[in-house]
Order: sequence, then structure tokens, then C-alpha cells
Amino acid sequence: MGCQGGCSGCHNSLFVGDWLEGVRPSREAPPLVEVRFKGNRRELFWTELDPLLATGEWVVVPEIVRRSAESAPQIGRGYDVGCVQLTGHLAYARLKSLKLSVEPAQKVIRRASEADLAALSGVRLREPELLRGVRRLVEELGLGSAHQMKVTDVELTADSRTLICYFTAEGRVDFRELIRCIADTFRVRPEMRQISAREDTARLGGIGPCGRELCCSSWMVSLPTVGTEAARYQGLSLNSTKITGLCGKLKCCLNYELDAYKNALSRIPKVKYLYTDEGEWRYLRTEILLERLWFEKVGEGGQVCLSVDAVRAIMQMNAQNQKPPSIEPYTIKFPNLPTRI
Repeated sequence: MGCQGGCSGCHNSLFVGDWLEGVRPSREAPPLVEVRFKGNRRELFWTELDPLLATGEWVVVPEIVRRSAESAPQIGRGYDVGCVQLTGHLAYARLKSLKLSVEPAQKVIRRASEADLAALSGVRLREPELLRGVRRLVEELGLGSAHQMKVTDVELTADSRTLICYFTAEGRVDFRELIRCIADTFRVRPEMRQISAREDTARLGGIGPCGRELCCSSWMVSLPTVGTEAARYQGLSLNSTKITGLCGKLKCCLNYELDAYKNALSRIPKVKYLYTDEGEWRYLRTEILLERLWFEKVGEGGQVCLSVDAVRAIMQMNAQNQKPPSIEPYTIKFPNLPTRI
């Protein structure tokens, strides 16, 4: 797939488009689709439409009501409009990975018409004003100062009946009075959803330091925790801003190579000193993925690089109270590269 830019010599290594757009599942595939709404909100629905739905199509689905993150979703009285993200076996694999259950009544109603898409565009134009109004109510009720509550975004369903308010706060918030005020002021059914800083960033989206769209806002569905051990295993500084994402938390991509680093570290011996007839060699650092260790001669400062097998061989000799005559035969020889002027 070319970039259609009219240039020559480029490549698509940074392409983040949907490779499955327009691909329809086979008749043998499960009649299941994943529908994406505003931000990163996604839901799974059964479908009985003919012809089969393809990724990229817009559909009308029943409203999904979530009382809390732990409770099962319920079918509401309204409807919403979203875009098909996954179909068939891929959607079923997503269902299994998330360990969710889709009720039989949770079905796609129909394909979206021009009128449905126009109505969706209309509610999107109303959302900035609704967001300002909800934030004003939060300040009037004192929730902002008492709980550091911040409403980051609102989402109005296509039928204009339900207003989903996304907010961040420190701890739990009693927003019963806020719900009553929102319902009386805007004549909608409010639904409050407390999200974390990472979820907020996933909704807003952006471009990461790698130059690509954020993983959390493009393809990630669940946001696993990223511990400081991921940085320690990879030899990264915990004080560096390079390992923090736009959300202010540790980058999710630190988890991607963590297993590879753990496997490599399991093959690298732990050693502080090596002993030869020339003297003692003190351990300096490890190149984990290359499985190479650097040592410095005590008192002289000369540095050498050894492979894991060479280190094990010398360690085995030292354990038997033996010392090799020299460390030179065990070192990795690097070519003398000419200096560019």
C-alpha cells in the first residue's frame, strides 16, 4: 500500500491505517462485531444483518448502560451510532481475551443511514457546550476543590438521551447531587464514569515520541499496569522523563520487550570479579540483549568485553581455585574503525 504522496524512496513503516478496512468475514465466522464510539469506548454486539458487516461501516446499536466498572452491561432504552472495528473471528478473540459476556439482546439494529450520521454530527457539535456546563456545575457544588474532580470529556449518545461524563478524581466521589443537577439542567440521563490518567490520555489521543499514534488510543483495549521493574530490567533510569508517556505514567511500551529482557537476564551469570594471573577484573556493566559483559582491570582501568560463555568458563576455573594465564583469549575483538573527518 503506497502513501500516495508522489515521492520516491519512502516506505510505510509508520503506517497506522486499518489494514482490515472493508474486509468482510466468512459465513463460518461468529456473527460478532466490535463497535467503536467516541474516544476509545468499544462494545461487542451480535449481528444478523445480510450482507455481513465489514470493518469501517457505521451501524445503529442499542444503548449500553454500565452502572459501574464491575457490573455487567445492561441494554438501555435508547440507541447509539458507532463504527465497526472488528468482525468475525477477530471480534470473538477479543471477547475471549477480555473474558466478557455478550447478552443475546445485544444486537446490531441496522446499518446507519445518512440521517443517523447527520444526527451523530449534531450531537458532537453540542458536546463542547455541555462540557462547559457540567464543569460549571462541578465547581458550584464544590466537588472540584473537595475531591480534585475534573470532568475531562463528555459523550452524548446519538439519540441525545444519555450524557456520559468522564472525570478524574482523587478517590471516590459522591456525585448524586451532580447527577440530579445535570438531569434537570440539560434534560438528559447522566452517566458518570471515573477514569484514570492513562484512560484520559487514551480518549484524547496524540502522537508518541516514536512518531506514531498512541497505542492506548489506537489498538489497545485494556491498559495493563507498568511497574518500575520494567525499567529496571531494561537498565533504564527511573528519573528520566524519557520513560514516561503523555499521561505522566510509565510508558506502556516498556512491557513489550520485558519478557525478552527477562529471558536474556536468566542466561547471564551474576559476577562481581574475575581472576587471572594478570590480576583482578571488576564487573562494570551488561549489554543484556547482546549477552555481553564488560570488565575493568583493578588498579589499571583497562576495559574488556566478554561473552556469557567466556565469563562462565572463567568463573568455573575460579571456583576450582584456578586462574587462566590471561583474559585476552576470552575477550571479544572489535574492529578498528577508521575515523571520519
